[in-house]
Amino acid sequence: MAFPTKMLSVLRDPLGLEPLKLDGDHLVNKASQRRYPIVESIPVLLDPADLGPQNLKYRGMYDWMSYGYDLAQKVGDLFYWGSITRLRRQLASKLPLKPGDRFLYTSIETGVDLPYFAEQVSLELIELVGLDLSMGMLRRCQARIRPYPETSLLVQANAERLPLADQSFDVVLHMGGINFFDQPVVAVKEMLRVAKAGAFILIADETKDVVKNNYQRNPFTRSYYKDASTNFSPRDWVPPGVSDPTYEEVWNGKGYFLTFKAPVH
Repeated sequence: MAFPTKMLSVLRDPLGLEPLKLDGDHLVNKASQRRYPIVESIPVLLDPADLGPQNLKYRGMYDWMSYGYDLAQKVGDLFYWGSITRLRRQLASKLPLKPGDRFLYTSIETGVDLPYFAEQVSLELIELVGLDLSMGMLRRCQARIRPYPETSLLVQANAERLPLADQSFDVVLHMGGINFFDQPVVAVKEMLRVAKAGAFILIADETKDVVKNNYQRNPFTRSYYKDASTNFSPRDWVPPGVSDPTYEEVWNGKGYFLTFKAPVH
């Protein structure tokens, strides 16, 4: 896939939020001369030295999980009698996407949710920026965005330091992983920074019960989660001043949807 130059205007240097210019297979901050590589059409807008220990650990986990992630989702859906598919449709139905919107999806993983968003609005009618720490996940997501080369962009970046312009997105979604960020409060502030006034924001992840009863016991994941805190409270991550905050537990208490709107300035 070629780099979608139409989407360049939304990208920023993660260190100072200056605009970036395309220079061959790199993005360049002309003011500082910092250069960021584009790997297989995916800009790498992060510095590993800037990542905290939690983000580094889970980036490694998701890189190796990416090889079998889609298959595991299918097997899990069969095991739970299709309830994962129903949950994804429920999530997609909450997003007020409409033609012409610019949509940010952080922790996009392999893009397994994208077909359900397409049931709400045709993906060629929106601009999508998908962001993840894991290059393995992003590479597997490319197949799902390939039909939309001019209006879809994948970026490897840290959600706690979004390399994106202020007030750029009509809808923001974060799905999974935020429970174990080094700084989830900072990630939520970043979502608000890049959201337009009144933009809809949805954060979804598993509840602490899943962490304790599944991840900390599963032989494939327990080494990553054995010391993970289960003392998180997603509602506490949302700063005052947002509109219409809601918290809903879904999937028989295994997951949650946290929604709110960016302030209207």
